[in-house]
Amino acid sequence: MIRTILFTCLLINFFTFTLYSQTDDDWFLLPEELGIQNHLEYSFDVENKKEILENWTNLDYIKGIFSAGIRLEVFQPNDPDPSINRGKVRYADIAYKYFTVDLGDFDRGVRLTAGNFYTLFGRGMILKSYEDRNIRVDNNLIGFKAEAHLYDFYLTALSGSAANSQNQRNDILHAIDFSYRGLSFLKLGFTHAANIPELESISKTSFTSVRVEPSIWNFDLYFEFGVKQNSDIKKNIFSNNESIIGKGFYGNANMYLGRFAFTGEYKLYDNFAFTSNDVTIFYNTPPSLRKEYTYQLLNSHPSPLDQSNEQGFQIELNYTFDERTNFQTSYGLTQTLPTGSYFQRVNGFNLPVVTQFKELFLQTYRSWNDNLNTTLSFGYSEELSSNTKNITPVIENKFYFNDINTIKLIIEHQHTTNRITSEKYYSDVLSIEYLRSPSFNVAWVSEIQTKESDSGRIVRKVWSFIQFGYKISSHTDLSLLFGSRTAGNICIGGVCRFEPEFRGIEFKMLTRL
Repeated sequence: MIRTILFTCLLINFFTFTLYSQTDDDWFLLPEELGIQNHLEYSFDVENKKEILENWTNLDYIKGIFSAGIRLEVFQPNDPDPSINRGKVRYADIAYKYFTVDLGDFDRGVRLTAGNFYTLFGRGMILKSYEDRNIRVDNNLIGFKAEAHLYDFYLTALSGSAANSQNQRNDILHAIDFSYRGLSFLKLGFTHAANIPELESISKTSFTSVRVEPSIWNFDLYFEFGVKQNSDIKKNIFSNNESIIGKGFYGNANMYLGRFAFTGEYKLYDNFAFTSNDVTIFYNTPPSLRKEYTYQLLNSHPSPLDQSNEQGFQIELNYTFDERTNFQTSYGLTQTLPTGSYFQRVNGFNLPVVTQFKELFLQTYRSWNDNLNTTLSFGYSEELSSNTKNITPVIENKFYFNDINTIKLIIEHQHTTNRITSEKYYSDVLSIEYLRSPSFNVAWVSEIQTKESDSGRIVRKVWSFIQFGYKISSHTDLSLLFGSRTAGNICIGGVCRFEPEFRGIEFKMLTRL
């Protein structure tokens, strides 16, 4: 069965990019109003005899003021992790569909959407409905959304329901967002949202926030403050003496001065998770203040975002010495909240403040000439969830033979200490990649982990894979991987997905028409 589905998906991809590539005859061209995208991922783990097929096909059509679209999803089977597949183990259906009407002009207009949709308010403090297939997040809403603007005033109102861990849409989310963008030096915003549980005996949870975005001299600033309310908790925990059961604050400052750039961020998320009643859907994903790296070992000990129990900051400095040399450094610290916080009081905890995550990063870039550049990086991190301390130096060299051919060499080393058992181990990654611009690349990546659990007994594990990439014109990207890779978390924006150890073959195809 899975081979039939795989063949069908490959046929769809081949047919679509064949249509696109036949430009000599107008009969083969797609209508300008029609857009097609197909995303196929297939993997087979030879050690566990496990195969996974995932395919998303999007069709979008625009005609005048009207637009509509559908997304066909096929999972035969899906990832076995229930937090990823959300009940779609063997599944083929139109899982996303919408119809939109645009009325008005540039200064005044209304957009009405019925069906499935995504929405982001501000920086995601209260609502971030989005899809990211790398971490298998898709908290789209199905319902109705209205967006209106009158010159510099913007209003969004929506009502919808997101799918829980069993692919059921039980709770209903109502939200409204208002913003004013008429001043060059100041933008203002207001958001209110409420989750209505399926059972009438359970009270709703509501969130309200205000945001301010001033621009002063060479400073760009962003501040957002929000509160959380729930009548059941107000009555049962706070005896009606307090109306607020949680609060959140996020601040950001960017400063530019010649060759120097500075970014500073601060967060306080106190019992501020906005979830469905069964706590399997997260409506909000505020800024995590965690740095995302391009290197494998620096990402090997990530820390997931906790919207209810975090406070911390991150600062980053960049300095450009000249057109060939650049330096940057960053430092971030995330801690749990003290005993007087809403989080501890609501849950009846009495816990001390501990460090959840600490990271220091330094990087310098040097272009020696037109054919060679070097990047040196150093990372230090402490992470509570795995109780590890990590020191990671990295060196990257790029050799440009001409405008087409490039070789990239990356060497990573990581020294890890388990802070509970005091066990120490080492990991090394060697990556060699050849790129032939703009169509082809091939990379060989090998990781070695060396442990000495018992004195004098050294254990080494090796994972290696070869990955090929090929671009067909501007519409199709192909990727083929052979080999093995270690288990680990994939995190984007503080949201993580665990990827088990893999030994086998993996194929990906993305077609855009």
